[in-house]
Amino acid sequence: MARVLAVVLLLMGLAAVPAAAQETKKLEPVVVTGTRIETPAEQVGASVTIIEGDAFETRHYPTVDDALRNVPGVEIRRSGSFGKTTSISIRGANPNQVQVLVDGVRFKSPTLGSTELADIAPDMIERVEIIRGPQSTIYGADAIGGVVHIITKRGSGPPTVSASQEIGNNDTLRSRAGLSGSWRWFDYAVGVYHLEGNGQFINDRVNQDAASARFGVALPGGNTRVNVAVRYNKTDVGLPIEFVGNPSPNVPTLFDPNTRQESETYTATIDLRTRPVTWWEGELRVSRYENNQAFIDPRDPFPCPPATFGPPCDFPGRFKVSRNEIEALSHFHVGKWSTSTFGLEWRDEDANVQGTSAFTPHTETVSGFFQQQFRFFDRLFLSAGVRVDDNTAYGMATTERGSLAYVVKEWGTRLHGSAGSGFRAPTFNDLFFPGFSNPTLVPEKSFSWDVGVDQKVWNDRLRLGLTFFYNKFTNQIFCCLPLPVFPFATTANIGRSRSAGIEFVSEVVILDNLVAGLNYTYTDTENLLTDRPLPREPRHRWNGSLTWEPIPKLSLFTEVHIVTSQFETLGNVYNSGHTRIDVGGSWRLLERYGVLKALDLTARIQNALDERYAEVQGFPAPGIQALVGLRATFQ
Repeated sequence: MARVLAVVLLLMGLAAVPAAAQETKKLEPVVVTGTRIETPAEQVGASVTIIEGDAFETRHYPTVDDALRNVPGVEIRRSGSFGKTTSISIRGANPNQVQVLVDGVRFKSPTLGSTELADIAPDMIERVEIIRGPQSTIYGADAIGGVVHIITKRGSGPPTVSASQEIGNNDTLRSRAGLSGSWRWFDYAVGVYHLEGNGQFINDRVNQDAASARFGVALPGGNTRVNVAVRYNKTDVGLPIEFVGNPSPNVPTLFDPNTRQESETYTATIDLRTRPVTWWEGELRVSRYENNQAFIDPRDPFPCPPATFGPPCDFPGRFKVSRNEIEALSHFHVGKWSTSTFGLEWRDEDANVQGTSAFTPHTETVSGFFQQQFRFFDRLFLSAGVRVDDNTAYGMATTERGSLAYVVKEWGTRLHGSAGSGFRAPTFNDLFFPGFSNPTLVPEKSFSWDVGVDQKVWNDRLRLGLTFFYNKFTNQIFCCLPLPVFPFATTANIGRSRSAGIEFVSEVVILDNLVAGLNYTYTDTENLLTDRPLPREPRHRWNGSLTWEPIPKLSLFTEVHIVTSQFETLGNVYNSGHTRIDVGGSWRLLERYGVLKALDLTARIQNALDERYAEVQGFPAPGIQALVGLRATFQ
């Protein structure tokens, strides 16, 4: 902790240079994830954080999860180096209870139930909207803890070409290129991305290739648009860590020289939006998600250790999953004070699992929801909704939600609160995996609420926020319930747990060229069956940031992440906490030279103090990771 304070104070001291303290006003952002219609963030009753696409450019995030680490209430867990399995939890809701969308497309695996963040390249991103709290009424299953919505970039203006190349230690190489622009009624944005590295150990490599494209057409009349967005990602990673069943606790051991995983993901969506009259607007979305994964586990060059889960101790397998979705929304407006939204959705999910345990499940879901929004006197904003989901495997689920926001503009104060129910659908593995599944499982359920206050002072130069949240989870799917016959154990809806805590956020424009931010999350969790904390949920989490522009061509930043210890069910031990400091910046080398619009020197150093820690017990996080490169923009 002393090292952290020393670094922060040093940067603050360096930044103490004269600057005119002019009045600073920030435009209120607009979000679509919280209500399914463009709404100013201050009118949304839920807790909202927006990561603008510029943050990916100025802070040079090598992965999407590195950007999400700064969000209050969010916990990121990566199992080692770049490309390894990465998950997200929100307010104590586990990764299976958090919904992740890319351009409205669900990105979760139907078999595992969680989102693999490593399969989302941090490229061509316009913004990321994070809505904390129950969102099942709007998004259906698996939105208990919240929703993360990644929205890709839309082209505008004259044709612009960008390219960047970065190199770093551990043989890391990162390359990006993009083209975007618009012409009359047509806009376009395409990009390619590549990341490779050799990690920390033998067989710790990563090779990631990605491409994305978004096209938009404004139809005659000016009130109708068609958008098409497609993304492709292929990640090939080595897996140097294999679990070895030692006497309690079980400890992962480094020894596998040849196991690797290949993951190939496609998403595509066509979105039609129209508003032919002032009182009605509609949206029709058709999308597809597909993931092909291969777990390649050749025979090890040594016999199975006596304490492994075998023989066999090699488990190759291939997993192909897909999801098709059709969604229709109708919004009916009465002046500026009322919006009624009706939605219908059909979803089809398939899997083809080949390997040690093969199965081919299929389900369909039909959903309908209604949401009502009221706006009174440009101060009081109310919303309430209900949703019904009917699935061919687990049956019917009904969820409700309401929220309120009250804005006192004269004081710069915003009061907000929300409450609602949610559910997490059983995964394909829960329902159909040979040997340990249970086809009679029903959805997990939750009830959550939060209340908070936001305050702006000092001519909006200082922004503060405090939110209290509470979640109760029931019918949780846990393994294992003993059986008197083979397979002698199964999963069952026997779990109960809770989480509660506070989120504090702050941002201050200290000088016109110096901005600081700090957020803190306190999360108290309990598994009500075992009286233990929920696994991998730290009680305390701090995130700090400092951005300084000492001269017009130079921008510097510092990010600090502090996480306390977390309980691990594997061995009933605690994973130690850690402090991670990231620093970096950009230096404008050239500006407007012919068609060259800008040439920047970029740098990012992660874990600058070389902290030794693991976000997942037994999977060491990288030490110092540096990336230095050039970024060019042509127009």
